[in-house]
Amino acid sequence: MSEKFLRCLVDGKFERMECPQCENTFLTNVYAMECNETSGTLQLFCEKCRKAFLADLNSPSGRQYVILEKYALGLEYFKDAIRAEQLKNIPFIRRVGVLDENDHILDPSSICLFTHDEPEFRLIYIMERLEHLDDEDVAFFNESVHEIDWMAEAERERVYGWVSERYNQSLAEDIRKLYHYYLQHKDFLAWDLHGNNLMRRADTKEIVIMDPYTLRT
Repeated sequence: MSEKFLRCLVDGKFERMECPQCENTFLTNVYAMECNETSGTLQLFCEKCRKAFLADLNSPSGRQYVILEKYALGLEYFKDAIRAEQLKNIPFIRRVGVLDENDHILDPSSICLFTHDEPEFRLIYIMERLEHLDDEDVAFFNESVHEIDWMAEAERERVYGWVSERYNQSLAEDIRKLYHYYLQHKDFLAWDLHGNNLMRRADTKEIVIMDPYTLRT
């Protein structure tokens, strides 16, 4: 199913969505998760087939998804941080495959973390569909969280407190854990959590974190 899915993407069967924030912030193209294929070979309109393919079996009925085409490794580092730090305020996201510049499918072992090299391939993911934050929330994270790597420890603790008071303690704790992961790997990563890479679930209005690192060059 994954290979068929990637072939649909390469063949232009998914409609590209206009999202300047994703293109500028994440180096990411976004596609609607609805294939124009009418032959039924990619059975993603069936709720049961869709959930099985996505491996998102506990998702609420009717959850919508998008396809991400990324040209950088930031999301792979984020996924590693999710695993290492046991983060909670995160979206559902699954890597489907890797494509080279000639649209050939590559083995996932071609992904190599903790180097200073950006990939010469594209990484394809499926993610639950989210909304960008409103201007007020974006401004808060830009002004308070984006530059915590330049702050003294006591000042960072105050920022975590502000996030807890304004939003919730769980979100503040996840930001603390992400910063801890950054400190462990700062030879390779730069801290880049700001208002455009936190997003909101449309149904519950929960805020989730997306892609808080860039590669240090």
